Amino acid sequence: MEITKFKANLPIYLQVSDLLAERIIRGSYPVNSKVPSVRELAEELTTNPRTIQNALKELIDAQILITRRGQGNFVTADRSKIVELKQQRVKQKTAEYLDSLQPFLSWNEIITAVEREIAKRKEQ
Repeated sequence: MEITKFKANLPIYLQVSDLLAERIIRGSYPVNSKVPSVRELAEELTTNPRTIQNALKELIDAQILITRRGQGNFVTADRSKIVELKQQRVKQKTAEYLDSLQPFLSWNEIITAVEREIAKRKEQ
């Protein structure tokens, strides 16, 4: 079993919530599918079940997961919620990336670097 490495500067439950959100966006947990139980996730991610519960609560509060009493947690059937989640992630990751480059590069240099990388990846 692979041990998950968490960052020290962010609460673990938020990192777990982000991980589960990415799995939903990528389709590892498809629309309407049941997500693993708290116990299963805690074992997989080698973390406390309470941490998993807090992470799931974040996704339930965002209406990404729906709780069915006695059955568990399921990915929402509302695809617009998944699209919104994906857009939020793209915005967040883009902002983080730009913030990391902006002290070293001008906006034009950033644009040029991104365009070159995209062109290179398209060729592959």
